[in-house]
Amino acid sequence: MTKNDLPKYVYSDRGYVRFIRRSRGQSVMMKEIPGTPDFWDHYNGLIKGRKPVSSKRNFEALILSYYESDAYKKLKPRTKSDYRRYISHIRTIWGAKDPQKIETQHIYELHRMNADRWRQANYLVQVMVVLMNHARLIGFLKKQHGNPAKGIPLFKQTSDGWQPWPDNMRAEFEAVAPLRARLVYELCIGTGQRIGDVVQIRWGHIKDGAYDFTQGKTNKPLWIPLTDRLKAYLSTVEKSGLTIITDQSGRPVRYRTVAEEMRKVKALMDYPDAANYVTHGLRKNATIELYQSGCDDEMVKAVTGHSGIEMLKKYGGQVRQRELATRAQDARNLMERNKHRT
Repeated sequence: MTKNDLPKYVYSDRGYVRFIRRSRGQSVMMKEIPGTPDFWDHYNGLIKGRKPVSSKRNFEALILSYYESDAYKKLKPRTKSDYRRYISHIRTIWGAKDPQKIETQHIYELHRMNADRWRQANYLVQVMVVLMNHARLIGFLKKQHGNPAKGIPLFKQTSDGWQPWPDNMRAEFEAVAPLRARLVYELCIGTGQRIGDVVQIRWGHIKDGAYDFTQGKTNKPLWIPLTDRLKAYLSTVEKSGLTIITDQSGRPVRYRTVAEEMRKVKALMDYPDAANYVTHGLRKNATIELYQSGCDDEMVKAVTGHSGIEMLKKYGGQVRQRELATRAQDARNLMERNKHRT
């Protein structure tokens, strides 16, 4: 019996069939013969009903309950994917443990054990905050216990984040990149957006010479006039699908497909260490260009969608400080000149 002969969520398994619905944490062996009334009764019950949360208070039950919560269901697909990745790790190490027995020291130790990967270590703590908050909501933690994951000091970023692409590297990339990789590059530079948003840009988002859309990560609506350079480049691109970036059949492409293509191009470049520069660094290039053009913080935020000054400091770096200091000193010089004229 092939998968095509079986209904949704049902798979062959050692002579029987198994109902698997990962979003609900369900995996149920079905010993009824597919197609029989008994089979359909069992199947319909599994489809309509939710797998009950185990009466045993442990992380396994907590995680399954969280996956059924409105808070989880409202997350963006990318955020859901990230959460599941780290929750899976927590499930592996603490699945059978009672959340009430986990104290701040245990989460702190988990954080420290992953110190060599500071981003992942911080994300583990952030996910634990979410899980333990849900544990309180469903009665797995008592009010007096508080949230043991809160207050753990996170590792600080030791650098200014992703590095902007050097001019020489950009020139080489523009010369050697195939059409789709070059299109991704131009959109990242021209709009200053994350690659996850760039791959979802539709031709319908481009109206009256501007990019009108809502950021995927922040859910923030933005309207951004296109640069002359990006307008000129897009005028050379064939419209083969709904999205600007497509596969050979005109269908949208996934973030990971584009990211892998960009990595392959950089791996073949002559520029030293080109492979170490990530596509997200182009967002930093765009931010720096805005500051170099004389934009202030609010103007930069209006294009990039950054929500706070701290992120702008990371993206703008010393360029931001220099441009602001130059404008400040120019203002002082003008004031001095005006004094002498009076």
